[in-house]
Amino acid sequence: MSLKRSEFCALSIRRLFVCNLVTLIIYFGHLQAAWCNEASGIHSLAEATRFNKYSDITFFVRLPKEGMNSDSQIGTRLKGKAVRGVLALCTHRTEPKDVKVNVTDDGRFKWFVKFADQHNLALVTWTNFKGYRTDVSGDEMDEDRYEQYDKDFDERAREWRKGFRRLCRKYDLPEDNVLMYGISGGAQMAHRLALRMPEFFFGVHVHVNSSYDQIKRDGSQILWLVTTGTQEYGYPAGVRFYRDAIDAGYHMIFRAEENLGHSDSSGTRATAMAFWDYCIKFLPDATNPDWRPPPVDRFYLMRYPTYVGDYLNAEAFKREVAPKYIAPEVMVALPTEEIAEAWGTVLNIE
Repeated sequence: MSLKRSEFCALSIRRLFVCNLVTLIIYFGHLQAAWCNEASGIHSLAEATRFNKYSDITFFVRLPKEGMNSDSQIGTRLKGKAVRGVLALCTHRTEPKDVKVNVTDDGRFKWFVKFADQHNLALVTWTNFKGYRTDVSGDEMDEDRYEQYDKDFDERAREWRKGFRRLCRKYDLPEDNVLMYGISGGAQMAHRLALRMPEFFFGVHVHVNSSYDQIKRDGSQILWLVTTGTQEYGYPAGVRFYRDAIDAGYHMIFRAEENLGHSDSSGTRATAMAFWDYCIKFLPDATNPDWRPPPVDRFYLMRYPTYVGDYLNAEAFKREVAPKYIAPEVMVALPTEEIAEAWGTVLNIE
């Protein structure tokens, strides 16, 4: 049945109205989402990938609470408040909505968010960009296999670098001296990234990796904390990674918690907080004109630690007596008493 001209016009007008209404709803929905991001101090940026098998890398930055002001606008540079540095968080999550939750006040990493606010650090996270092997470590691959894997991850890491630099320029964040934490799949991504691009990182903590990359000497200019559990799949590989790192001149603290599997623990978090407290003392502060570096560099107390630990027994002794009680191959430098007490049991014996 054909429609009269007047009926056809009326129907067309109704369709146009509905389409425009839907468009307006979507538009204001995007505005509301952007406003919510702005109000919470969390902004996002996506770095497009050229690899069909991978997703784009979505970055999120959470500004310290003192930097959340009405003058800051999405898509503009921050005004008024500068940040001391960047605290990076890496997890196994690949969906942007799941990653964003991790940097909120009531997310899983509340202790990490609190530390960022306390020290005027921008908290940055990104979707896990993959490209690594979870079931095998670098030293378990033959030369040809490792060369191909290394090439693939290098290309993915270059995409990360491009996106991270864009994010830093957009929000006036310092590109270097980043403090980075990774757990599980995030740790596998984080330590591989730090080994290839050490110029970005000041201190790195990775927990329960399961697989580890081969040591590269450039990473020796980073402070490292590597933690795992004796029941974790990658524990033997973690031990090899630590020993190779020490042989290569790295400054690394290693902790293996007895009977811990692939999970977090209060002991791990306590050690992490002591480690971050140590790092922050040496982290340059461009926002404070009166800031001066400590009289020794951040590696001095790793070379001449206050305590030395035995990672097999989680016992720590004063440096002077440690050789009497600990075999050299299981020694761990513990730069301060605070780190030693969080790391294990301190035995003050002669």
